[in-house]
Amino acid sequence: MLFEAEVFKVFVLVLTRISGLLVSAPLLGSRNFPARAKIGLAVLTAFLVTPTIEQLSAPLPDDFMTIGLMAGAELAIGLLMGFFMTLVFAAVQIAGQVIDMLSGFALMNVFNPALETQVPIFGFFLFIVAALYLLAIDGHLLMIRAIVRSFATMPLGEMAIRPEILGEASRWGTLMFADGLLIAAPVAGALLLAYVTMGLMGRVVPQIHLFVVGFPLTIAMALLITALFIGVYVSLLDGMFHRMFQGVSGLMQGVT
Repeated sequence: MLFEAEVFKVFVLVLTRISGLLVSAPLLGSRNFPARAKIGLAVLTAFLVTPTIEQLSAPLPDDFMTIGLMAGAELAIGLLMGFFMTLVFAAVQIAGQVIDMLSGFALMNVFNPALETQVPIFGFFLFIVAALYLLAIDGHLLMIRAIVRSFATMPLGEMAIRPEILGEASRWGTLMFADGLLIAAPVAGALLLAYVTMGLMGRVVPQIHLFVVGFPLTIAMALLITALFIGVYVSLLDGMFHRMFQGVSGLMQGVT
């Protein structure tokens, strides 16, 4: 009976950490992913992972208060991992905002059901490309693998956040803005050059209605440059996702 009770408590803690990731991770945490499927995936993963957990140095406490606090810590670990994974898509949204602001598409928004917010058109397009590429490289499976490996680097009930994790979080925030500007750089550079050219034309030929000519011109240029540089964008995404999974592994070592 005691053995079965210990196994059940371990199962609950494992399920809580995995549930935290499935709630906050990109794509897996989306409302488009049915809640029943999330629950089934979390329970199935926890059921498979629990027998692989190494024997704890001390038995888990019996009182509900302590178990509840431990479960809260495990939930925080899963949420933290999912939050750091979401920063890549935040960089994509920043790039989309910059492109939309320069091209004129910022005047209209569409609803992104994955992020549950209104986003401009280019931001939504770049998000769709990033999501499809993540699925193409089996990123959803790599997310689950990352949470499973976290039980080896960070055993149950041993959460202790080191000060270095704050510096790591700030560095990730800096990289998020840098990656967003890097993705938007080709289109932004071309549009800025177009604005300078139209400004010179307006001074040389004042009869030209720049607003009438410039608006469709900037939209067409933004679409053309995006189509030409889509391969570069995908290669940037590959590096960003690779760095994301490496950073999550380092994050788990900094939370022990």
